Amino acid sequence: MNIDPVKDLDGKVERLKKELKSLETRVDNVQTDAAHNQLSQTNQLKDNTRKLTKTNDRVTELAESVHRLERLLVALNRKVRAGETKKANFDDWPEIGEAEIAKILKGQEAYARKAFTPQEAKDTRKAIAEYDRRALEAIEAAEALTHLPPAAEALWRKNYKRWRAITDQERPEAPDNDTHAKDTVAKSAGNEAIAHTRQLIRARIEDAVARDLLFPAWFENMLGPAAPPGKADDWLYTATDVVLYRLLHDVTSPADALGPAPEEEGHRKTLHDRLTGECADYRKP
Repeated sequence: MNIDPVKDLDGKVERLKKELKSLETRVDNVQTDAAHNQLSQTNQLKDNTRKLTKTNDRVTELAESVHRLERLLVALNRKVRAGETKKANFDDWPEIGEAEIAKILKGQEAYARKAFTPQEAKDTRKAIAEYDRRALEAIEAAEALTHLPPAAEALWRKNYKRWRAITDQERPEAPDNDTHAKDTVAKSAGNEAIAHTRQLIRARIEDAVARDLLFPAWFENMLGPAAPPGKADDWLYTATDVVLYRLLHDVTSPADALGPAPEEEGHRKTLHDRLTGECADYRKP
């Protein structure tokens, strides 16, 4: 130890400077190593990402190849079976006459029509009476316009405003008890006709399945070559409705079971959307 306090302090400062410099060197080395490690990890991550992308592309390519192969196998299977197996006929239905189809369609129209409850009928008749009263006032006001003196602009505007107010409205549709009764009959007849028609269609499909007949192309395209395991009854129910849809809406495409999707809202569009969704599930692997 130096007996001179100043020199002793200077010595300590020098030692601290050396230690600080050594520490700075170590920190620099650590930072350099960390930068190298980070760069290495980044490069490794990029390399792994490229490999993963290539793998995903390869998987997608293989999946597409498998899908093409499945379609080729289905087509080949159809050609082989066509030469050995009888074909199921789901397009010709002489046992289902036009009268039955008409009953079903009329029943669907009846269900689509608005049915008035007794209170709704009462309120509607009241609204019609009010409309007619205001319409008569407007007509009288319009007739009065022809007899106004040239300076009666305010009265003219008032009567004209009344006329426009009623002409911009629409007269409510009157409840028709006779139509309601006819709709009730149409619904009942339609329900009976559709139950009988579905029974005939389902029986023929079940017979085709039992005899292992070759389904039409539009049928297999829509419902697959067979019922999925554990869903035979649901599959038959949907298949029956697909054939019924073709009958009701005169779809004759040999490849497209349901034809173009209806644009207007209603029973047909609802049924088309339901069948499309159900059949998509049956075609899943």
